[in-house]
Amino acid sequence: MLSIKQLFFYILTIIALFFCRCANPVSPEGGAKDVTPPKVISCTPPNLSVHFAKSAIHIDFNEFINLKNPLSEIFISPPLKHPPESKIRGRTLIIELKDSLLPATTYSISFGNAIMDITESNILKDFNYVFSTGNHIDSLTLRGNLTNAFDHKPQKDVFAELYCNNNDTLPLDSLPLHVPPYYVTKTDEFGDFSFKNVKKNNYLLFALADQNGDLIFNQPTEKIAFSDSLARPYYIPVPIHDTLRKDSLAKVKPSDLTQKKMDSLKRADSIHKIDSIAQIEKHFPKYPLFLFESIDSIQRIVNSGFLKEGVVQLIFRFPVRQVQVLPLNLNSSVTWSVQEFSSRRDTMLIWFTHPESDSLIAEVSADGKLLDTLRLAYFKKEISKKGDKKNAHSQLELKNSVSSSGFNQFRSNFELTASYPILRWNFSRILLIEDKDTIHPKLEFTDSIKRHILLSHKWKEDKMYQLLIPDSVFFSINNLSHDTIRQTIKTKAEKDFGNFSLSLNLENHPGQYIIQLINENETTIFEEFIVTNSAKIQFPHITPGKFKVKAILDRNKNKHWDTGNYPKKIQPEMVLYFPKVIEIRGNWDVEERWDL
Repeated sequence: MLSIKQLFFYILTIIALFFCRCANPVSPEGGAKDVTPPKVISCTPPNLSVHFAKSAIHIDFNEFINLKNPLSEIFISPPLKHPPESKIRGRTLIIELKDSLLPATTYSISFGNAIMDITESNILKDFNYVFSTGNHIDSLTLRGNLTNAFDHKPQKDVFAELYCNNNDTLPLDSLPLHVPPYYVTKTDEFGDFSFKNVKKNNYLLFALADQNGDLIFNQPTEKIAFSDSLARPYYIPVPIHDTLRKDSLAKVKPSDLTQKKMDSLKRADSIHKIDSIAQIEKHFPKYPLFLFESIDSIQRIVNSGFLKEGVVQLIFRFPVRQVQVLPLNLNSSVTWSVQEFSSRRDTMLIWFTHPESDSLIAEVSADGKLLDTLRLAYFKKEISKKGDKKNAHSQLELKNSVSSSGFNQFRSNFELTASYPILRWNFSRILLIEDKDTIHPKLEFTDSIKRHILLSHKWKEDKMYQLLIPDSVFFSINNLSHDTIRQTIKTKAEKDFGNFSLSLNLENHPGQYIIQLINENETTIFEEFIVTNSAKIQFPHITPGKFKVKAILDRNKNKHWDTGNYPKKIQPEMVLYFPKVIEIRGNWDVEERWDL
């Protein structure tokens, strides 16, 4: 039995140890974060094997691994009817081949970004396992780059495909429509792709944003790209002087060299490497491909429906010259609607003259051909009971053309756009107030259905105006009107803007071009010109900012960009970009020359 004194001493010791533990924190366990991807230790059969006759491949790693998206990341080229199956056993990746292999053929299994460690998900990128069923490994390479045909943005994770003329029943240019490719690879984040271990031949080069996993262009919405001429692979030698240079440096003792000489050798070594890359780019250029979505040549209504109460929108696949809409549920002997077309005439608005019309059954013909019989209905949304505000659709709205940055009166007119066509109006009641002066501005409709109203005035620089539109000045075709509208108009000073002039030289590449000045992220076209000869284009009074210049070679002279068509072997219309971004500043002039 412990005495009371011994028990008390024992308890005090435990308490003291506890507080010492709390007062002396230790470093957390573990070291630096693991950022190293798994490493391949061995392969069975070995990588680059010849006379390959196995049905399974074992790849051993230095750590435990995981597979991410193996069905989309792991693929074999040339493709097999049944893709290889992959499974993990400990630190070993097992690839099972389910199909018989072609004789005397080099195969490459690409793992993309599928292999990663299980601790930090570090990815082993661009690992390939290559083998041949013949007595040698094919060693040729073919490289390329894939961008979007309209904006030249790199296209990632798109299949690049090579076809050879080895089909007894189909011509070479029909193979992408019916059979898988002979070689396949994928584009990276920069749109680059590379076929390695390719045999000597001439190939049809194709790209496919595959939607159903069969590697065949058989879906109308699949985006594609193709090369006009046959592609030829090439042998890229390993630069010899890089190897020699490393051997030479290895033989030199650091004590025999001054720091200056060592630095000089390192710089020279870097220059040699850059030189090697430049030589490869020069002698073995990348094949450029431009991805596009082919459009069916048959005219169709691609979208239709009520935009809001009293108006139906029809969107056509191609611009139309004449459209006839024959209503089957309305009296067509009287004026039941007015029609409005977009500038390209590929969109049509049908405005009902009777506000009670909430459905439309009609036959639509375009350019003499019946396209469709429409059955459309308008479903009213429930009106919110919050507040005393009137329902927006119960009033006529008038929107103006002034942007949030102010009114650039040097380049644009002041316009009002009504939410419905106007039936009755009284311009004499509208007032424009400048300081203490009040005038009746000149107003006129600029369209046949009377939705767009132009206000003409000799605007002064850097001035504040007030536009007053009393209530009930305008009445729409469905008898809607508006409350009093007050609009502040702030004009700009000329020094707030910059001017840009571009001298175009078309001598080497004549044709009709669409020249666009667009903002840097390409969401807005600031101005557009059609040019057919070398000329100097002026872009005056531009709001300061960064801009791009885009040129579209308008082959068919229809004044807009057209996509391609593979069955007809038509490439999308060529798009070019001025090689630098144009920066416009207030009260500055910028001049550039562009040789197209």
